[in-house]
Amino acid sequence: LSASDPAMVVDLCFKNGKLRKLGELFLEDLESRGVSMGRTAASKSAAVLKAVPDAKPYEIALSFAGEDRKLVEEVADLLKSHDVAVFYDKHEEVQLWGKDLTAHLAEIYKNRASYCAMFISEHYVSKAWPQLERQHAQSRALIEKREYILPIRLDESEVPGLPSTVAYLDARHLSPVQIAERLRQKVRG
Repeated sequence: LSASDPAMVVDLCFKNGKLRKLGELFLEDLESRGVSMGRTAASKSAAVLKAVPDAKPYEIALSFAGEDRKLVEEVADLLKSHDVAVFYDKHEEVQLWGKDLTAHLAEIYKNRASYCAMFISEHYVSKAWPQLERQHAQSRALIEKREYILPIRLDESEVPGLPSTVAYLDARHLSPVQIAERLRQKVRG
């Protein structure tokens, strides 16, 4: 295994942005041969994510309109309690502080998450920030060889550019616990 082949390292060492046991052993082997990975006990996975540019720090990014925040926050908190690496803006207020949100959110929804859960509502399809997130998620979905966007319906609204043949999760018939559990199952396989 060559450390200079990032695609192979990601495939073998990571699953949904989390370091696998094989990845940990590979890093230990590299370090035993004198390759400095800049790791500390508290930041092993973070150092690997920086060393391997294709690794995804978020298993799932949540895209939603502010009007739907109450439901999404419950789902985000439940996912986090099950150790799912989730991008939810309120969990990262300090990290977002001072950043150019247009560029930063584009990077997250296009490159930094393994999945994107879209909480679709009339507000979602009409607001500027969700539109930005959606455009970058759809750009990513075009190049993926698997499902990337996981649409969750809060009402009958249609998302421009999202085929009507894509299977949705209907949140109108599910509790936040059930939504979070289905998302957890999806991202963890």
